[in-house]
Amino acid sequence: MKRYSRWILAIIICIAVGIAGHYMYSLRFNEYVFTGNTSKYTDEELKKLIFVTELEQNPIYYMFFAEKDREIPFIAKYDVDITWPDKGKVSVYGKNVIGYVYYKDFYFYFDKDGIVAECSSSDKIEGAILVEGLEFGQMVLYEKLPTDNEETFTLILSLTKMLKKSEINVDKLEFDKELNIVLHIGNVEVMLGKDEYLDEKITKVKDLLPTVSGYAGTLYMADYKEGTDNF
Repeated sequence: MKRYSRWILAIIICIAVGIAGHYMYSLRFNEYVFTGNTSKYTDEELKKLIFVTELEQNPIYYMFFAEKDREIPFIAKYDVDITWPDKGKVSVYGKNVIGYVYYKDFYFYFDKDGIVAECSSSDKIEGAILVEGLEFGQMVLYEKLPTDNEETFTLILSLTKMLKKSEINVDKLEFDKELNIVLHIGNVEVMLGKDEYLDEKITKVKDLLPTVSGYAGTLYMADYKEGTDNF
């Protein structure tokens, strides 16, 4: 009788384990919530980039076995929190790029510290400023912009930060061989000249932009002096 009872108990345990195993295997995320810097990708695109295989859409498999630090263009990192049984909350942190250069058919994006954060053959990040007119060496991801002139490097960073802070949408930032600066804003060119009184010049540009909206031409501000309106 005891032997018979053991067989029944073993069968019940096997059935229970089988049902539990089937349930765990068939479990899937039914809801995805994406928060943070997701402007570069749609929710569906992020889902395919983070939960690559069908198995990775199983919360149990994802928690223990899935790769959790995939390199995704323009994304610095992401965190996945699981709300059982079937909800995945994904926090996305985008790379804080401020400008880019075009080099050998690729766009190389740099952050506020001048580190090359990303490269792409086609994608463009909204709000990043194109920099032209400078010579660069070999571009390497996650290293500083390669330039022999530290003054040029510092100037690019300080100028792009000023433009971002002033919320001036610039299509292109151009330098000549003497490091004279030209801003391209729609159909308007702003010739800033040398690295002198840049804070004041940028402030003046911000004030002037509403008055030149819809026009095409050039603002010559190279000879601007502090405390004057001569340009």
